[in-house]
This record gives sequence, structure tokens and C-alpha cells, in this order.
Amino acid sequence: MITTPFHLDSRSALPTAAPHATATVDGEFLVQMRPFPCASSPAFEAAWRDLERRSLLRNPFLSSSFLLPQQKAPEATGLPQLLTIQDAQGRWLIAGLFERVRGTRQLPLPHLRAVRMEHAFKTGMLIDATLCEEAVDALWHFLRQMGLHGISFPLFPIRSSLACLLSERCEREQLATTVDDLHERAMVTVFEDDEEAGISAKRAKSLRRGRRFLEKQGQVAMRFQRCTRDDTSAVERFLYLESLGWKGDQHSALACEPSEAQAFHRVALGLSEQDRIHFAELMIDERVIASMCLLRSQTDYYAFKVGWDPQFERGCPGFLLAHDIRQMARQLPHCERIDSCARPGSFLDHVWSERKAIGTALFTTTRWGSMAAHSAAWVRNSIRQWRQPPSIGPTVREVSDTTPEMSGAAE
Repeated sequence: MITTPFHLDSRSALPTAAPHATATVDGEFLVQMRPFPCASSPAFEAAWRDLERRSLLRNPFLSSSFLLPQQKAPEATGLPQLLTIQDAQGRWLIAGLFERVRGTRQLPLPHLRAVRMEHAFKTGMLIDATLCEEAVDALWHFLRQMGLHGISFPLFPIRSSLACLLSERCEREQLATTVDDLHERAMVTVFEDDEEAGISAKRAKSLRRGRRFLEKQGQVAMRFQRCTRDDTSAVERFLYLESLGWKGDQHSALACEPSEAQAFHRVALGLSEQDRIHFAELMIDERVIASMCLLRSQTDYYAFKVGWDPQFERGCPGFLLAHDIRQMARQLPHCERIDSCARPGSFLDHVWSERKAIGTALFTTTRWGSMAAHSAAWVRNSIRQWRQPPSIGPTVREVSDTTPEMSGAAE
């Protein structure tokens, strides 16, 4: 399901000299890079889960419960590696999936790039919130020791606490940071004063019309459901609904591949034991006509995928489900916000009014890397200005050095 890497530029991947790299920093921190998938043990998984609970960045797509149940052999080029940093007591301070690349359009020198897995909608790394400065020191030392000039993250929340931490580190050393592919993603927060804010009058009218259509079929309601080892019916309903319509036609739904459906079952059961997965279901009487899978990381939820029955398309079940989730988000345990995980232009943009800034962030770690990143940014900006008519602004913003987005309020 999520174990085949999505390569932005697989030709840039560096061949690894050794299957397992290990280094010691100041005799206090142990840095390891293991090919992923890798062998695990109860102690290994417990250390990973413990870091998740302490992490500065909340990301269910880096959870051991999300990744480990789905392991299969990845592509030979760009083999992802699990980077971990441990302290003297063996406690994990950093964990993330990366690949070493020769160079990219952001940085034409060797560096580390976070691996975006096929069904993951956010990258980054887990990092101990209480020892984050020491952990970043050890990471920077390791990258320089390995001859790597930076670290980059596609699909990265650029206003997150981790983005601020890494940006401030570069600023102190007068090193470049850049953000490319900048866009906004729809989200919901439970602190919204007006639960209808941001919904246009035309969309509100459409929602009312859709609800009236569905109410002619029976009683309409929305609920949040869990799954357990004894009752996986919510998982089955979600997989069935997600496979209907265009996803089934394009063979892109999880249920279209038996191996992916089985992997998702394992993920759901693993997360359910930690109360970290819920299903929002829209019903007519007792029939579920739409389902959205929500993954939880501390107080943040992520709308992993959604599906609905096209038989009720006139009633806009996807829109109504998203609208009702927004109104009832307080019923989710410990929920503060819900990330749509959606691309710009998604239907969720019309009903979830708040936005999260997402981009491909690069943090350089050496002077050579900083100069190369500045030069690459200048070349890209020059090409954009040459290609675009004077009256039309750039469609992709480039943010260099200490940007307002990076240094703004953290998530």
C-alpha cells in the first residue's frame, strides 16, 4: 500500500555504499541508516512508538503502525532508508525515511531527501520535542560527515514547529533555506467561531438542496465509528465505498489490489489499538453512503481517503459528509484540527475554509550547499520570469532564506 516510494527524480538517487550506515556523534549520539523495509522487534517498535508520543512534528504517515505492517520490497533505485538517532540511553531522538540523492533542481549537490511514500500526504521526521536542539546538532554533524549538503522535505508543512526549528538553525549559521512548490491545503480547526465561514452562498444552497434530496430517501445522519479486531465492519464499508465510482474505474482504490486492502486492514487494526483511526460515515437510515478515514496523531487528524456511493450523487454525499465533519469535529477524541490531505482544487476546498501552507522545503547544512541552493533558486526564478508574460504573476512562489512562512506561527 504505502511501501513503494514515489520518486520525484529517481535518476538522482545515489547508490548506497553500504547496506547499513552507523556513526557516532560526540560519543553521545548513535546515528544509523537502515535500508527500509527492515527487520523489526518488539523493542524496536516500542522505541519508535515512544518517539511518536514525544515528537515535535505530528505525522501519522511516519508512524510505525502505519509503515511496518505494509512492508514489501521497494524499487531498486532510490532505496529508502530509515534514519534514526539515539542518545546514550538508547532512546530515539529522530526517525524518518530518506534517500540520498546526487542533486535536485533545489540543490544540485548530494543531500538527503525525505521519501514520499505512495499513499502518504505529508513528509518530515519525528524528533524529540524536549531535546530537539541536541538532536538537530547530531543530525547536522552526521550530514556533514557523510558529505551531504542539505536535507529536503517534499509535501512539508512550512509553518510547523519543525520547519521553524530547522529554519532557525540555518539562520544562525547563515545558511540558505528555500521553499518550492508552495500551495495551500484545506483544513478544519475545532476553534472556528463560525462553522459556516468560508462556504459560499452558492455552495451552501447546493448543500441544502443535496440534503433535501437525501432526506427523501430516509433519515440522514453522520457518525464517527471505530474498528476493533472483533468488528472490522467500518473498514469493510470504507474500502467498498472508496472502490466505487472513478477510483474503481481507474483501478486506484485500495480494494482494487488485494495486497493493499490486506495491508490497510493491518494498519487499521494496529492504529485502532491506540485509538488513532476513526471513520466518519454518512448514513441514510442504516445504510452508509459515504465514509472518510481519519488518522490521528496526538491532537491532529488527517483525512486519509474518502469514498461515497455514486448512486446518491445528486445528494452530494461527499460534500455533505465533509460539511458534517466540520460541524461535529469536537466529538473526535482530543481533536484540534483536521488536515484534508487534499490537492488544491479538491472539493474539500469549498467546505473546509482554513488553509495549511505546504511546500518542498530545503535546509542546507554547508556553505557550498548554501551557495548552490542560492544559485539554483536564481536560475529557476530567471527561467520563470522569461517564460511568463509580464501581466501574469508566477504560479509557484520561491521563498528563500528566513521567510515569513518559515518563521511564522507554528502549527
